[in-house]
Amino acid sequence: MKLLRVVCLLSLACVLIFGQTGLAAESASSFNWTGPYIGVHMGYGWGNADTSFSPRPSAAQFANMAPTTLNPDPSGVVGGLQAGYNYQMGCFVVGLEADFSGSGMSGTQTVSPIIQNNGVPWPGAGFLRSHQETNWYGTVRPRLGYTVMPTLLLYGTGGLAYGDVTYSANSDFRPSGAAFYPASFSKTKVGWAAGGGVEYALMKNWTVKVEYLYMDLGSESVVANPGVPLPPFQVGYKWDTTANLINFGLNYKF
Repeated sequence: MKLLRVVCLLSLACVLIFGQTGLAAESASSFNWTGPYIGVHMGYGWGNADTSFSPRPSAAQFANMAPTTLNPDPSGVVGGLQAGYNYQMGCFVVGLEADFSGSGMSGTQTVSPIIQNNGVPWPGAGFLRSHQETNWYGTVRPRLGYTVMPTLLLYGTGGLAYGDVTYSANSDFRPSGAAFYPASFSKTKVGWAAGGGVEYALMKNWTVKVEYLYMDLGSESVVANPGVPLPPFQVGYKWDTTANLINFGLNYKF
């Protein structure tokens, strides 16, 4: 709810600033949202990448590490392109939008020393580390909006989301021990996104918008073998992959 209030306040600021310039005055009464559009957006994203460390075959047998969760929550600048189509019916607007964004959302957390299953720290400089980075993402979403005045559209949206994410983790007991359990890979994930925004018509062909989206790309897991063979011990890693996204956009309506 706080994020939605921020979106509304920012969009209201846009209305006040641009409304005072008179850019929309000549076409406000006749403006219609129907038609295709293309545009650009830029904003900021922050996410949840909670990572569970699960000693195997069991915590009791893998006595040197207790089950642990790290929080390498990624954040960073995002930006890209969008295109869509709106159809206006009275005060209501329905549409479909697709967007694609490059992402600088990245996060790492390192914890040292490693806490053993009995609660005693592992001797030496061993560490646990988790990292997650969203390289790019896109969405395809229906939109449903209401025009509180001819040039101001409030809308909700939700639909498909997808993205390329890099995951890595390590449980490193060196130099006091010889074992380390590295894992690193990238994967294209599919999930969903939902949110809402405010769009304002500056003039006949140009609109600006502020939009909030919550994106959920699910979770990803892997079981890591030790860098130096040490059967039967392994470490299971599982990452959450969600993000909060706020974008400012500029659209050209055909």
